Amino acid sequence: MKSYLENINNVLSYIDAHLDEEHSLDKLSQKAHLSKFHFHRIMKAHLNESLASYINRIRMETAIKLIRYSDQPIKEIAYNVGYQTAAAFNKSFKKLYNTTPMDLRKNKFINSVDGHKKEVRRFEFIVTEKTFPSTQVIYQQSKGTVGGKETAESWDSFFHKAEKNGLINFDTKFYGINWDDPEITETSKIRYDACISVNTSTVESFSVRTIRKGKHLCFLYKGDYQNLSDVYDCIFREWIITKEIELREVPVFEHYINNKKFTNKDELLTEIYIPIK
Repeated sequence: MKSYLENINNVLSYIDAHLDEEHSLDKLSQKAHLSKFHFHRIMKAHLNESLASYINRIRMETAIKLIRYSDQPIKEIAYNVGYQTAAAFNKSFKKLYNTTPMDLRKNKFINSVDGHKKEVRRFEFIVTEKTFPSTQVIYQQSKGTVGGKETAESWDSFFHKAEKNGLINFDTKFYGINWDDPEITETSKIRYDACISVNTSTVESFSVRTIRKGKHLCFLYKGDYQNLSDVYDCIFREWIITKEIELREVPVFEHYINNKKFTNKDELLTEIYIPIK
């Protein structure tokens, strides 16, 4: 097995050599020999920016070099770095640098942009290796920003419906599964499954699935749910990539230990299950 860094560098080299192409998640994850379930988190943790942001930045940096140091027409440069039209390229360029490609060609000057990378945050975890048992859950899928209005409303309606049907008790556990990368998937199409454990597979009026038995690294995080994106970056950067941990082809999921309605946000406990081989 190649190291994560080798696979990451291979896909970055491929992107650099094919800036004029559209890059799908499936194609890039295959080029990197990485699971599509974990590809975007591995890349984001390594780059400290989303892959979409990285690709756009590299396209623009390449365009700036060509504008400054070549005599290629602006329209041709736009095509070479992946824009379908010169107008779309000019609009993006002006928005990012507050100048036009033609003005740059004339005066060679451009304002520096340093906002594409964010601060690297570190978190403390209690980390254990667990074999998660096969668990029946009822679930309700929402689409929209994870942690936003859509997710919250879905959880509220789902919980009340389950409670009304007598499915909530002292032993009930609550899970969440994120299926899509918000940096790639359109916001209105991002899928999130709210899951509630049940003791039977025959539950009327609910969708039922099994979170399958498997080996996981479990990271216990204490803090606000709003930090979870940075928490994942920290886990993948400092554990998965650094320690060369092999992952299975199943999604990551979260276990919410306490009730956010009755718990201070800084005291919330979340177990993050990373499927490993």
